[in-house]
Amino acid sequence: MSSPTSGDAPLRDPGAQLPELFSAFLEALCDPQGGGALYRMHSADAPLRDAQGIAPAQNIAPAAFARRHREICLEGAERLPLFLNPRLRHVIVDPVDPQAVAWFEVTEHRSRRSLVVALGTRTIGGAQRIVWCAPAGKREPWTFREGLLQSLADYPWMRTTDPATPRALLDAGYFRQYPTAVEFQTLPDTRFSCRMSTACCRHDYEITLPAEAQWLIDAMPWQRIEPRLSGTRLSPRPDGKLQLKRPDESCRFLGSHGQCLIHQTLGRQPFGPCCVFPFSFARTPEGIAVGLSPVCASARLGLGISPRERLQDLRERLAHALPRSTEAYRLSPGLEIPWSRFREIEQGLCDCLLAADLPVRRRLHVGARLLGALRNGEPIQPGAWAAEPPATVSTEMRTAIHGMLARIIGWDRAVLRALPREIPPQLAALEMREAPILMQILRNTLYCKVYSYPFDLTTAYNHLILIYLLALTMQAAASPLTDDMWRELGSLGVHGLLKSVLHEGMPEGFRTLLGTADFGLWMLAA
Repeated sequence: MSSPTSGDAPLRDPGAQLPELFSAFLEALCDPQGGGALYRMHSADAPLRDAQGIAPAQNIAPAAFARRHREICLEGAERLPLFLNPRLRHVIVDPVDPQAVAWFEVTEHRSRRSLVVALGTRTIGGAQRIVWCAPAGKREPWTFREGLLQSLADYPWMRTTDPATPRALLDAGYFRQYPTAVEFQTLPDTRFSCRMSTACCRHDYEITLPAEAQWLIDAMPWQRIEPRLSGTRLSPRPDGKLQLKRPDESCRFLGSHGQCLIHQTLGRQPFGPCCVFPFSFARTPEGIAVGLSPVCASARLGLGISPRERLQDLRERLAHALPRSTEAYRLSPGLEIPWSRFREIEQGLCDCLLAADLPVRRRLHVGARLLGALRNGEPIQPGAWAAEPPATVSTEMRTAIHGMLARIIGWDRAVLRALPREIPPQLAALEMREAPILMQILRNTLYCKVYSYPFDLTTAYNHLILIYLLALTMQAAASPLTDDMWRELGSLGVHGLLKSVLHEGMPEGFRTLLGTADFGLWMLAA
């Protein structure tokens, strides 16, 4: 097998070879034995499948490429797209460089769907070689470089396996535009629309990207958009990923008006962490549960449209995500329950948090009592629980709980460092003034399953109570809470940061107690 060639030579009629070349490309793409021919049609710098991602053809062994192509074709025989009947519609030949962009209409045989496919080629050794190939919603006015950029932006879909593993970026782009239908569940009152606050681009996250992202960054027309970003190289990490930003950095790709320059140029967001935010996804036996991050003010305040009204958008974000999943559903540590029961109890706890006629502390008390009653097989009496006095807490236990809160506040995070070191002595008598915002955080923390899936519903609920106590501690220092404080509470909740600080050096006894309903009641009374 020969490798892709390099070196330029002009063609008398650059467009004449394109219909035959594209037909041969589609035939080889859909043929399990066509990997060798497919490889030879490409230029040395063309992005081809390599393992789970893409790499320049010249860096891939032809035999390995052909072998993997055959495996993917056979594995996805009934699910991979079958592109037929290509019809050339338009060709643009670069008068200076030996490059051409052609638009074809093709039919996807399984769905009977007609679509437009753009093909970018370069003249090499007197013949046309494919550099990129991408589906387009219509005949776009792409230059050769713009088409390459759009094709490279589909690299995240090379890792998908639903409905099948892509053979090439053409498949990846097709799966992006025509994703598999998914059943989504959300909390009924959640809302979100981006208001370009850029909090997600500036907040203290560490954001990493796969190595292919550098290829896309290199293809960006920085000289036209933002010359200072020309030659931008992301720092490699020991795990092979690239560092987009450290926790103390803002994203370098923000424009002067707070817009993402890459998103603005492409018309979509190719970087997974940026695309997924503020959503989170968890697999359930009934589909995908969708949570919203309260770090985003729009999500926190319920501004915008319901996730149920943006299904295509959710499907695209889901392709970038690694949804949470679990093989067992638990009421408390060691007590497995069926999914249907888990779902009902989760809904009941969310309903407790919505009881607007009760102070937040009472709502949390009722939820903790519900979990304890279910664990012990006791009668369900929410009315009586709402009126009963708080639990009795010993001085020793109160001191231990306040010490646990102080340890969290002592964590090295900017918002926490600004708080007083001592827990308010009257903590058990305080009540939350901005209850609706806190309820959004608590309900989404429960619904996104960041704590319940690795642990259980009771442990998850006790994390909510901890967040409530931290919110009261913040309120004692500043009322109303600042946006930074709300974002920190959202990070501790939906993004799971509280989990790490609690389970690194936490006394063993507390780790055991965190899975009991009694401990939730003690925390509320401490």
